[in-house]
Amino acid sequence: MKRLLFASLAAFFLMVSCGPNPEKSRMFLDKGLDCLYTSQFDEAIELFDKAIKYDENNHEAYFYRGCAYSNNFNNDMAVKDWNKAIEIKQDYADPYFNIGLLYRRNNDYSMACYYFKLAEKYGRQNMEDYVKFCDYY
Repeated sequence: MKRLLFASLAAFFLMVSCGPNPEKSRMFLDKGLDCLYTSQFDEAIELFDKAIKYDENNHEAYFYRGCAYSNNFNNDMAVKDWNKAIEIKQDYADPYFNIGLLYRRNNDYSMACYYFKLAEKYGRQNMEDYVKFCDYY
C-alpha cells in the first residue's frame, strides 16, 4: 500500500514538474537580462535557454537570446531567434527593428527599411530617423 501511494505521488509530481512553468521561465529571463546587460553573453544564452525550456512560447526569451547571440557575433542564430519571437508574437516590434539593423549594417537598405517600417507599424518608438530615407530604397 505504501509503495502504491509513493508511486502515485512520484508520478503526480513528475507530471506537474514537466509542464510549462511561466514563473520559472520569467525568473531565468530576468537573470539572463542581468547577464546580458553586464556583457556576460554566454551566461545570458544559457539562462535564456532555461527560460525557453520552461515556456516555449516566451517570445521575450527568444528575443533577448537573439540579442546575446548578436553580441557574440553569431548573427545567424540571432536572426533565427528573432524570427521565432515574431512567430510567437507577430506584433512584437523589437525583433523587426534588430533584424533591420543587421540588414543596414550589411548595406542592404531596402530590406532594412522593410523591417524598420514593420517595427514602426507595431509601435516601436523613435523610428523617424530610421525610416526617413526609406523612400529612396
